[in-house]
Amino acid sequence: MRILKSDAFIVLLIVVWGSGVIGCKSSENDYVPPPPPDVTVSQPLQRLITPFLEENGVIEAVDEADVRARVRGFVESVEFKAGQEVTRGDVLYKIESTQYQASVNSATAEVAAAEAAISVANAVVKTAEAKARKTDKDFERAKQLLSQNAGSQAEFDTATAENEAALAALESAKANVEAALAAKGQSVASLAQAQLDLDYTTVQAPIRGRISPTDIKQGNLVEDGAKLAAVVNRSQVFANFSISDRDLLRFMKEKKADLQAGEKPAETDWGTTKVFLQREFDAGFPFEGVLEYVDQQGVDAGTGTLRLRAQFDNRDDSLLPGLFVMVRMPGGNSVESMLIPEYAVLRDQQGHYVLVVNAKRKVERVGVTVGETISGWTVIEKGLALESRVVVDGIQRARPGLEVNPIDKKLEVDEQTLLRGFSPADDLPDVATDVSATSPSEVD
Repeated sequence: MRILKSDAFIVLLIVVWGSGVIGCKSSENDYVPPPPPDVTVSQPLQRLITPFLEENGVIEAVDEADVRARVRGFVESVEFKAGQEVTRGDVLYKIESTQYQASVNSATAEVAAAEAAISVANAVVKTAEAKARKTDKDFERAKQLLSQNAGSQAEFDTATAENEAALAALESAKANVEAALAAKGQSVASLAQAQLDLDYTTVQAPIRGRISPTDIKQGNLVEDGAKLAAVVNRSQVFANFSISDRDLLRFMKEKKADLQAGEKPAETDWGTTKVFLQREFDAGFPFEGVLEYVDQQGVDAGTGTLRLRAQFDNRDDSLLPGLFVMVRMPGGNSVESMLIPEYAVLRDQQGHYVLVVNAKRKVERVGVTVGETISGWTVIEKGLALESRVVVDGIQRARPGLEVNPIDKKLEVDEQTLLRGFSPADDLPDVATDVSATSPSEVD
């Protein structure tokens, strides 16, 4: 088929026109990439951190005493309500006292009788002394007359016998006085016991605290030694816990490391060691106490642990006896440590890592070695430098190799918060804007 020149020209115009139209549309739909996402970056903090030992413990009241009956009898009245605050010496129970009052009266009479017997015995002694003096004079006279051949031997023998009898009677009278004194002492002791039993019919609080419920009701018979109730003073409490022999040796090693050159190691001073405590739902360790006792028998060979006890103030009654708690105790000297927020540390099959923005605004994955976590802050042992810019916000928008727009923020942490491991449960660590830093977007 032959194509005319006019037809070819028309086809050429159509092709040229179509190419122009397509070229115009292509320039209008060129892809424009989105701007780099914003992420918040911060440099790690450097702080002195004290390593801690954390162990489970149990709360125990410092003062706790049973209320027991000291005499047998029927309860006349109960003078308290369960849970009531009592002070030492407050009357809690009254036990029927009639028979004990009778015993006191009887013992009092016995003491009076003993005192009368002593008076009689003393009178007898005085009479015996007078008679002994008379017979002694008669003996001396008879002896003198016999030596002068003015008296008979019979008279001398009679005077001698009477004198010896008088001396023996005197000794007997003195012995009766001693017996009467002993009888009085026994009577006085019986009276004291009777009075003590009478006093015990009024049952008093042994210590200050709150009293437990009682199963003893008015009219019940109680036996000597029976437990009636208990008084617990929870204003001060103990936390009993144990540490391993390994931690103990490390603690002692750290103490020795603090000694000056030539200084001899003294006995380990546990009493100045602060201890912190946390209940199950507490954020951090809000309770501060002091180590109060270390088991003097040493490490238990069966468990390889050393029993310790810390004392805490509990005036607000926040710690109940029997409560299981977590106890934190400093386990060594403070060391210079690098900290970043706990939520900035990620983990995959290769281990822990953080996302870092380099000088070219590119995100990099940096593997790190982490230490302990304290109050939402993680100690970084290896992998980071202080000038590293760690992604702390917008982590979901950052991935290795991606260009981002980093916005610098300055991390801040309260020193006491870091020491005690205490921070609000729902709050992230404070992230304050560093006004001296300028974002790269502002530079552009």
